[in-house]
Amino acid sequence: MKILFKSGSTMMGGLEKVQIEYVNFLVEQGYNIKVVIENDNGTENILEKDIKAKVFYLKSYEYIKKIKNLRERKNKNILNKILYNISLYKENKYSYKNFLKIYKDFKPDIVIDFDSSLTKIVKKLKNSKNIVWIHSSISKWKKTKRRIESFVKRLENYEKVICICKEMKEETLQLNKNLIKKLEYIYNPVDFEKIEKLSEKDFNLEEKRLVENKFLLTISRLDCIPKDFESLFKGFDIAKDKGYDGKLYIIGDGPDKEKVENMRKRSKYGNEIYLLGKKENPYNWLKKADKLVLSSRYEGFGIVLLEGLVLKKEIISSNCKTGPSEILSDKRGKLYSVGDSKKLSDYIIENKKINFSEGYLKEFERKEIFQKFIKILEEENV
Repeated sequence: MKILFKSGSTMMGGLEKVQIEYVNFLVEQGYNIKVVIENDNGTENILEKDIKAKVFYLKSYEYIKKIKNLRERKNKNILNKILYNISLYKENKYSYKNFLKIYKDFKPDIVIDFDSSLTKIVKKLKNSKNIVWIHSSISKWKKTKRRIESFVKRLENYEKVICICKEMKEETLQLNKNLIKKLEYIYNPVDFEKIEKLSEKDFNLEEKRLVENKFLLTISRLDCIPKDFESLFKGFDIAKDKGYDGKLYIIGDGPDKEKVENMRKRSKYGNEIYLLGKKENPYNWLKKADKLVLSSRYEGFGIVLLEGLVLKKEIISSNCKTGPSEILSDKRGKLYSVGDSKKLSDYIIENKKINFSEGYLKEFERKEIFQKFIKILEEENV
């Protein structure tokens, strides 16, 4: 069976780590798989080396740099803005053209649209079974009614629509009842043994000094709208006022790095908040953390919460759509309402250890997830 797997990048990120699990599993099972990634980000392709298949990029590094330069100059004058808008239109056509050529040459039995970027051309993929993944709450992601309705309508052109948790499946069905026979949910696979092994890795001298401190840990893309650093910093400030004796470390990078840094400087206890940047291995930091905190306004799945549970950490999360309430069910963690900095501070102060009974993560084990995945792939009428 030939499978064409399409995704967005090989940079460090939750979706990107999950795609590796699926691709490598398919390779190990003997499928003939071709991996197509949207953007070649040069030295930022940190995760490419972990993929057990050759990666083909639709847009070269030089092309990405050109688009980035246009984006950075777009607000300087009206001409630059027009040039940028024209480049966006051409960029999509360029990407679709390259993908369709690969599709024609490879002749796959199945297309996995892992980043849901093929919805506008899926009708042209007539000789394959086409499966799309949804990684985020569509209503939060697409925002406007027109964009939401247009997107969920295009999902009807796939044979299967995979959501990454039950809550997301239910929300997607509410948005389009016609998808009832196409919708499935599969939790993101996580390699428990790999996380445990990486959590034992040693630190360099500077890092050793930092992990000697008691600290809360947030592992997040620096993107202010979905990740809500404002509430995180307020909650930390309130907890410090109440006597919390730890620091706050943030692992991650993203488009709002400067905004987050300015927010940190304005915080009452900003000198005890550390932006550590990207870490290829965040798990040794996670193992040393006092608590793991996720403060998002919305999530796809919140895979970092599951990674924290693998290491039996105390976890605090906003009860955002979608994922946290499922991952932290059965009292596996503490949930607070989105934006409730006061409750977040209470949980930071509170010390109540979780009782991790045997099999506490059974529904999230890779074996269970991959069995469901294979069943969907091999159904005669997907």
